[in-house]
Amino acid sequence: MASNIDSLIVQRALGSHTKNVNLSTERLATGFRINRPSDDAAGYVYSEKLDAQVRGMDAAQRNINDGIATLDTADTSLTTVLDNLQRIREIVVEANGGGQTPAELDAGQIEINNLVQEISDLRTTTEFNGRRLLDGTFNQNIQNGPNNGNTYALDFSTAGWNRMNLGVTSSTTIGDLGYYAAADTSTKALNMISVSTGVASLGGATTGVAATDLDRLDRLIRNASSMQASTSARRNRLSSDYNFLTDLKFNYESAKSNVMDADIALESTRLTINQVLQQSAVSLLSQANSSPQLALSLIP
Repeated sequence: MASNIDSLIVQRALGSHTKNVNLSTERLATGFRINRPSDDAAGYVYSEKLDAQVRGMDAAQRNINDGIATLDTADTSLTTVLDNLQRIREIVVEANGGGQTPAELDAGQIEINNLVQEISDLRTTTEFNGRRLLDGTFNQNIQNGPNNGNTYALDFSTAGWNRMNLGVTSSTTIGDLGYYAAADTSTKALNMISVSTGVASLGGATTGVAATDLDRLDRLIRNASSMQASTSARRNRLSSDYNFLTDLKFNYESAKSNVMDADIALESTRLTINQVLQQSAVSLLSQANSSPQLALSLIP
């Protein structure tokens, strides 16, 4: 016989079964239905697009955590500022009682001076990653999503209610610690609060305590409280962004899994079927290759 058609047919079937066995084995070993673009070109492109989104969300969540850490740092300093302001107000109230001696007033003024100095120091020493947060200059855009335009402005420098500047001198800018109402033309600021004529305040005033100082301290406390409320509101916003990305990432991961992941039950069944067919083809190939020998029996 010039050609063994049966053998060729079985060889072709054996090659197909072997390819299918190898494909199912690879999918079961990797857990992926698509291991290379040739497995499913369109599915591969789609899965890479989904993967870019998921990885972008991971990076955005890290950015959000940095933003939350920034706000927590500012909040910690503002808590200290408020504690100091409350203590200064307490000293002023005591000084207004009229029962303290000059030495006691001097001691109170020394404490005020130190508390004011600490607030002033916090203005320049409150930093996150080397950037000052509470001197009225911090302005940072946070990429809080995977795509272009997904940003949130963490801006402490705008001249509005969200400004954060711990300057202890007088200020006319809304949002600064030393800001007073527009109708208040006074220039007396935190570093000029004085309860003693014997110890000069940081601003050099030695005029003694005044009842209006309590009003100004109340405004300073209000301003510091507004700053802290701003950090809390922003933190809640970023926490909400983080939670949203967590839910959104789950949806994208699920979609990617539908495209990329192998169906283990299905592939196991296919592997078993193709292994049986492969073994059958090997047996039949042996028989097909021996068929030509039958022709020899016809030769005398």
